[in-house]
Amino acid sequence: MSVKIIKYFANNFAKEEKKAFLKTWSLAWPVILANMSMPLLGLTDAAILGHLDNSLYLAGVTAGLALMAYVFGGFNFLAMGLSGFTSQLLGQNNFAQLRLTLFRYLILAACLIILFLLFSPLFIHYGLDFINPPQNVAEQATIYLQIRMFGVPALVLNSLLLGFFIGMQNTKIGLQTVAISQLANIGFNLWFVYGLGWQIAGIAWGTVISEYLGLTLILWQLWRTFKRSELKQAKRTPLTLEWSAFAPIFQVSSHIFIRTFVLLTSFLWFNRVSAELGASVLAANGLLLQFFYFIAHFLDGTAAAAEAQTGHAIGSGNQQLKRQVFKTTFVLTAIFMLTMSVFFSLFGGAFVGLLNSQVDVLTQANQVIWLIAWLPITGGIAFWLDGIFIGARETRSMRNSVVSAFVVFFIFSWLFAQTNTWLWISFHCMFLIRSLWLLAVFYKRVY
Repeated sequence: MSVKIIKYFANNFAKEEKKAFLKTWSLAWPVILANMSMPLLGLTDAAILGHLDNSLYLAGVTAGLALMAYVFGGFNFLAMGLSGFTSQLLGQNNFAQLRLTLFRYLILAACLIILFLLFSPLFIHYGLDFINPPQNVAEQATIYLQIRMFGVPALVLNSLLLGFFIGMQNTKIGLQTVAISQLANIGFNLWFVYGLGWQIAGIAWGTVISEYLGLTLILWQLWRTFKRSELKQAKRTPLTLEWSAFAPIFQVSSHIFIRTFVLLTSFLWFNRVSAELGASVLAANGLLLQFFYFIAHFLDGTAAAAEAQTGHAIGSGNQQLKRQVFKTTFVLTAIFMLTMSVFFSLFGGAFVGLLNSQVDVLTQANQVIWLIAWLPITGGIAFWLDGIFIGARETRSMRNSVVSAFVVFFIFSWLFAQTNTWLWISFHCMFLIRSLWLLAVFYKRVY
């Protein structure tokens, strides 16, 4: 249905707008397909564990993933910052500075990876203390997290380099790399859990191995890009390590880091409240959050297209092109928001039953499944504007929107979330606040 609507809009736009719309679609669809593999992997893992004889394993992975989201999201500020710089430098045809910026981000990422791994035992211990799951769930989550730490270098570098290629307006590389590694991940997980009987450890080792497979593929693509693009012919400038060279990176990325840290804290708080409501609620919400991740990653395709094109238009100083990007990316986002809302309204309950056979988990999930259908509506505008704001390097506003939304979510969930339904309603309020905040700033400062 979405593809037919897209073709309709493309055929009814003016010539220039049609060209811009098709370009947006060409940038968005590889990211959508690549991103879909990530929540599909989460759903597959949930299905693998959901059909074992105990909900303990699914609850353990849910608690572990809440902390791994901190790792991915906490380092993802590097990818988002690099993407913004890359798209604007590409618009300026400044390939020498673009290459230096990439190298500086790689150096910064390596330093942060080493620092994080040194403190990872404390991260696991105090992170699980905060979520406060039942003791047997915490033990399973610890097994999962200790294994996942081996894959942190690959996880971070994969994310960083995918951000670079989005800024270069080459989203197909991300599709190829992520799709292959995630399909391998599903295969490993099935083999390790059902074939070898490793249970939660099998899920963790399958993910780690696939992360290094993805890193190998994306490094190969990076080598090919440097070998045959303008980056090879660009004037070579010495790589300096003075603070002044890194200051612009920290200025942009610090806002994104705070924004991401607060957003991830909201998910950690969500899981803490879920755990307080019981292990079956925690497991059910872990399953339903995979639907949310599916929605968010799907909409991230148009956000990535907006990100790359906005930065390029600003870098080239083309105001008309910038307005076209805003229009086409919004139309595409609106189409996807409505399509996914209808989809989950009709089929959400059926998917829950397909992915889980544990009665206690199904009971809890079915009580709140109707709220999933509203997530594309309450959060879609925020996802779209995140892409535009990254391309425009308007990261301070992104930070402020998330901080304000989290305060509302925390207060609402603390006061009213005595049931899982009210927890999900509070979750919706957070994304609605984000969408409205960013929309107001967009019209005032960016448009």
